[in-house]
Amino acid sequence: MKVWLLILTLGLACCWAAAPVLAAPRPQLEQAKAAYAARYAVDKGWKYFDRGDLAGALRRFHQATIIDPAFAPGYFGKAFVYSRQKRWDLAETNYLKTMELAPEFTHAYGNLAVVYWSQGKVAMAAPYVRRALELAPTDPMVQENAAYYFFYSANYDAAWRHLKKAKALGARPDPNFVKDLRARLSNSN
Repeated sequence: MKVWLLILTLGLACCWAAAPVLAAPRPQLEQAKAAYAARYAVDKGWKYFDRGDLAGALRRFHQATIIDPAFAPGYFGKAFVYSRQKRWDLAETNYLKTMELAPEFTHAYGNLAVVYWSQGKVAMAAPYVRRALELAPTDPMVQENAAYYFFYSANYDAAWRHLKKAKALGARPDPNFVKDLRARLSNSN
């Protein structure tokens, strides 16, 4: 009996002594749980977006940024919805936050360029188009965005080159855009 009492006492002492060590990785565990929950919220947000429920999507993306304020895809989702709603200032803020948190998030650069040229601020879009092309030159959406940028910059030859690259990579550009670009090209010759 005394031996069992001694073993139990030693066991409790070891547990008590190890408690700080066992508790040490807790912030990492909490961070992993937050990242998982934020990812889940973003995935749900895109499902709402695909159904056309922009308000529901925005709630889920915002939820992700509350759960994990360092989770760039949450800000990207919010920016995307704000772009669709033509709430340009909020879209810009959230794309910039996405790039701050994840400097290699290619589509944030291209989409911020869209925000700028949609407001007639074509010159402000240039560095973001260049950066997206640097990060992902074989991405069809990046090439298509570059085509739009050059179109709005009245550089129709460059727009055509990027549009051809986008199509070769599998993009399906808006037929009206292709028609407008062809018309501008024929008028400029």
